[in-house]
Amino acid sequence: MLYDVRRRIIFHGLHLLARMLPALVIYGGTICLLVCALCRYRWGVLLALTLFTLYMTHLCLTFLICSALGLFRVFRDSREDWIGLLFEHNTRTRLRGGKNGEDIRPLAGELCGSDVLHIVMLPTYRTPLDVLTGTLDALARSKIACDNIGVCLAFEEREETAREKEAELNLRFANRFKFMFATFHPPNLPDHLPGKSSNECWAFQQLCKELQEVHGIEPFDPRVVITVIDDDSEMHERYFEALTYHFVSTSEQQRYLTTWQPPICHFKNYLRQPMLVRISSIFSTLNELACLANPLDCHVPFSSYSISLVLASAVGGWDPDFLAEDWHMFAKCSLMTEGRVRCSPIFLPILNYTPEEDTYWATLGSRWTQAKRHALGVSELVYVISSGYLAVLELPSFGRAAAFVWRLTPLLGKFTQTHFVNGTAAIWNLLAQLVIHFYMFGSWCNIRDPSNMGYCPLDGSLGMTENQLLRNSLMVFLQQRATAVMASASILSGGLGAIYFHMVKDRIEGDIDEHWHIRILPLMWLVIELEVSLCGLVQSFIYGAIPLWIACLRVITSVRFTHVVAGMVGRGSDDPDDDHVGL
Repeated sequence: MLYDVRRRIIFHGLHLLARMLPALVIYGGTICLLVCALCRYRWGVLLALTLFTLYMTHLCLTFLICSALGLFRVFRDSREDWIGLLFEHNTRTRLRGGKNGEDIRPLAGELCGSDVLHIVMLPTYRTPLDVLTGTLDALARSKIACDNIGVCLAFEEREETAREKEAELNLRFANRFKFMFATFHPPNLPDHLPGKSSNECWAFQQLCKELQEVHGIEPFDPRVVITVIDDDSEMHERYFEALTYHFVSTSEQQRYLTTWQPPICHFKNYLRQPMLVRISSIFSTLNELACLANPLDCHVPFSSYSISLVLASAVGGWDPDFLAEDWHMFAKCSLMTEGRVRCSPIFLPILNYTPEEDTYWATLGSRWTQAKRHALGVSELVYVISSGYLAVLELPSFGRAAAFVWRLTPLLGKFTQTHFVNGTAAIWNLLAQLVIHFYMFGSWCNIRDPSNMGYCPLDGSLGMTENQLLRNSLMVFLQQRATAVMASASILSGGLGAIYFHMVKDRIEGDIDEHWHIRILPLMWLVIELEVSLCGLVQSFIYGAIPLWIACLRVITSVRFTHVVAGMVGRGSDDPDDDHVGL
């Protein structure tokens, strides 16, 4: 009994610490650095900031290299004959012919392409009908749509026009997929916070019933893959062919411990985006691409991803009371499989919209709303830490517990790096320059006479001199050079966005030829370089650092948040006072 009480106390203490940890790092770390800089520990502060800048330089160089590698992978995979690869795989491993007229039969555990059933789960709320039509039309362009793709339209019951949309979409697309049906998420269900995750939770339950009762497919059928996409996404026409190949060619053991992720490209309405939003779109797009291309990155699915029905059923589907459904689902799968789940890339870009409203300033505001929602994903740190502790207690041996913690560490590192780097990168690098050029301004002393070096203080008591110890400091040398390399790598990385844009330009909305600075690749590169040089830091503050600083305070009081509307023209709330019901 006393042992259980001790465990409960440790859990609550760890949970509280995890909720406070983001604020302690972001706020506490920055305040401590400022206090030390204002006092007599400026060299110590400079050392800490220099080490951080060197780390950031490493990240920026990795970002640049992996972005270029990702572009090459997109170029290669977009031209791959996935149907041909599937045929070769089927010939090589799926079937074996018997001698003397024996029947051809499958090898144990093997699947062929025609066995696989893809189900696209599409949660939606108040999305314009033409946007939904475009999303489904892109899905229907797949060569295997009629035979191997089913669609689950996950509506919200509180949307007044949901039934009409469902009827219209069924009329247009019913014959273009293997099947299509709709679910309607009821409002006010216990523990169901309004948003994408709760919608998916309900849709998955209804999907399992539909598959079992109508199609005779059990919840743990090994042939079914579920792909979750945003309602404004345009899938690559070869994605499901590539996904089928990756699914059947992966070993049986690993197949159901893998999620698949296409690179998310926020370029669909690029031509209408304000400059700050364009810069944000470029870097968020390239970041996803670089992470997928980096073999050392512990990638976590974002926005749209694929998961086997076996794995989804094994973990109980989606949770209805968390905001970051993509990150949370992966974290949940990782925790419940003792850290064995991995995310595998498929380099066929999926295009979606960035938030957009009728006016310039409203669009900036909608992007700000989206940034605040994304920043709340820091709450997943609390979930992983507290649930990881409970998982360790349940494991039967020390060896399995140690292996679980080892496998979970990269996931914690990924969450920590993503959020804390976004929150501190711009601010701490600016703080380093302030320390060098302002707070350490009094670190001057006369060093013309080498014999006086032993008596040369760093508080400026000898008065103004013509030489500075500061200028000859190795830390300052490293800080300034690393900052220059970091800035150059960031600017060059932004220019890669021009190449990426022209690789997918046929899928962009609007007439590119009307934009003189975009239709020519070298000119677009130069314009992006200029925009990033002038406003990249500002964008980093507005859509990176500040939303995370706000989120760190909100996590202290709660780890469950409603899904905030990030604008799309034609989409709004049921109630003027209700700003948290969009998808």
